Amino acid sequence: AWSRRLGMRSAVLLALVAPACASPSLTPPRRPTSPALRPLPRSSADSVRRLRGGDDGPVAGLQRAYLGVPIATRSWLSAVLGLAALSQAGLVSEEALAVDAAAFSGRLQLWRPLTAAAFVGGVGPQLLQKLYYGISFGRELERELGTPEFLRASLSVVASLTLVCHVLGWPHSADGLIMAVTLLACLQNPARSVSMYGMAIPYQYLPLAQLAMSYLFTQQVPWVDIAGLFVGYVHYLLNDNLKPDEAVPTLLKEKGRAADAKAARAAGAKGGGGGGKPGDRRRKARIVTVGAGASCGAGG
Repeated sequence: AWSRRLGMRSAVLLALVAPACASPSLTPPRRPTSPALRPLPRSSADSVRRLRGGDDGPVAGLQRAYLGVPIATRSWLSAVLGLAALSQAGLVSEEALAVDAAAFSGRLQLWRPLTAAAFVGGVGPQLLQKLYYGISFGRELERELGTPEFLRASLSVVASLTLVCHVLGWPHSADGLIMAVTLLACLQNPARSVSMYGMAIPYQYLPLAQLAMSYLFTQQVPWVDIAGLFVGYVHYLLNDNLKPDEAVPTLLKEKGRAADAKAARAAGAKGGGGGGKPGDRRRKARIVTVGAGASCGAGG
């Protein structure tokens, strides 16, 4: 009887205590989460990754920048970096990359004109400066002319500079190639201006400003650059494809032809089928005037 009475008291006590333990007021409050520790939405996380340099890090960004350079300029960039690394490591001597007519014709070392045009020295600040100008203006000129025409012009410049270097005894022609490409790129848009050391310089005079700055900084006459300037300008004068009118993209040329044909049809309809050249607006206007005067009566 005593054990039964004790069991009943325990059951009553458990019945009274259980609801109190289950009450929300007695449960420990949940610790609030800090907004800084909450996971970002997907769009915000993507924005943060792009702000930090891309989804895949700086290596992928460098790869995209390298592949963004046109193919011909990118090939020259690869050759410059490769030759600079080999020369810095002592695996290749500068004489093996220089212009040498005897080695070119006698020992059939046919790569010498190309290596002489792609060697600007070992790894150092001068290499970075030359690469900056070569990539900037080479990319601009290649996009203006197209890769085939850019390759033809570059190889012709390299051949001319190789002959000049052979006659004057200069070992490498890379500086002259960079200057020639810079000149041709600037002459595509002569009306533009560029800021250089706080001065606004017209685009067509930028190569001359670079020559002056090179002389001021090094206190040496940049003869190879001057030769490249003259070689590039001769190519500009002799090759019509390097002039701005011929360097317009194909799509704009087709639009210009379509506009000229439309203007010719409109002028022919107004003037009774006058025959002028499609692009000669003055002649078409003059034909319209003559036709209008011929249609007047005797009292006109």
